[in-house]
Parts: sequence; C-alpha cells; structure tokens
Amino acid sequence: MLPDRARRQGESEAAARKTDRRHRQGDGSRRAILEATLEIAAGNGYDGTTVAAVTEATGLPASSIYWHFRSKDALLAATLEFSCREWRALAPARSGPVRAGSVAEEVETRFQRAAVSLTTSPEFWSLGLLLTLQQRIKEPAARRLYADVRQDTENEITDWWVQVLRPEAVAEDPRLPRRLARFHMMLMDGLFMHVRSTGGRDVKRVVDLVALGLAEHLVRTGAAA
Repeated sequence: MLPDRARRQGESEAAARKTDRRHRQGDGSRRAILEATLEIAAGNGYDGTTVAAVTEATGLPASSIYWHFRSKDALLAATLEFSCREWRALAPARSGPVRAGSVAEEVETRFQRAAVSLTTSPEFWSLGLLLTLQQRIKEPAARRLYADVRQDTENEITDWWVQVLRPEAVAEDPRLPRRLARFHMMLMDGLFMHVRSTGGRDVKRVVDLVALGLAEHLVRTGAAA
C-alpha cells in the first residue's frame, strides 16, 4: 500500500509541475504577443497591426494568438491595457496627501512626473490618441478602454487639484478643479506631441514655464496659497 501511495503522490506532483509549466509557458506567450503587438502598433498604427505581423514577430502560430485573444479588437484592447500598466508605473501616483511646500513646487513636481511618463513610456498615449483620431477604425473594446482610462486619469487629477487649491476657492467655484484637470490633460497631450516631434528637447524647461505660470496665476487670484 505504501509504494502505491508514494507512486500516486509522485504522479500527482509531476502532474502539478506539468500544469504549472504550461501556465508559465502560456503567460510567457501572452506577454510576448502583447509586447510584439505594442511595438508593431506604436510603429505602424492600427492599420498596420495585423495578426500576421504579430505571428511573424513572435514566431507563434496564429492559432496561439487567437487562443489568447479571440479577435484583433480583443488583442488591441489587451495591448492598450498592458501599455497602460507600463505607463502607470511611471505616471504620477494616484491621489494621495499633498506634500508640504508651495503650490509652485506641487504643480511642477506633478507636471514633471507626467512629462517623464510620456517620454519614458509613451506607447499608451500614442496608441490611445491614434485610436481617437482614426475614427474610421472599428475597435469598440480598445476605444472604450482608452476612454475609461482617460476619464479615470482626469478624475484622479481632479481629486489632486482639490487638495492643492484653497477650500474656499473650491467652495466658490466647484468646477475649478475639473477645469484644471482638463487643462492638465491637454498639457499631457501637447507634451506627447512635442516629444514625438522634437525627441523630447527642452521638455523640462517647457514644463517649468507652464507650472510656474499656472501656479503664479492661482496664487494671484487667491485660488491657492
């Protein structure tokens, strides 16, 4: 009985190791597909992103790609989500306590971190803007995901502005934090285009000027201390 029990335990452990190895291989294949799709889409746009191109880049059969992602739309949506995680790792932290210091320092720090995220990991912003601008493209899942992430980012920045501004200023004009958050998003769009067209030349100086000018305006109007 004891040898049989040991044999069964050995077979169970071997099966578990085999299953774990398959899962790791599957995760590795999925990541390889996402990385390849991200590189292709960032360079060629959505029109140039095809399953055939991903197959050639990864060496994986099309059946493997469709096993992980049921359609091109699902693949592009997953790629956007993957690139978003990469961007989030560098983007300013989600809403939290504001550091002690002047409003100019707070705004400059936040804007500079946003600039770093766009220069270091720009693929998410690039793919999202391409999807927005190329209206003829029909990728509802990818388009919806980008819109949701963008709205979530705007909400987080709005919450951050509520902390930066004086409470009485927010009470007097409750829409002010939202307007500043939308300006913040417009700045990020503009910075991305600047990085793409100039290679990121003078980004820090540009951000410094915008942050200083905005902070001075907020202090002068009494919206911030």
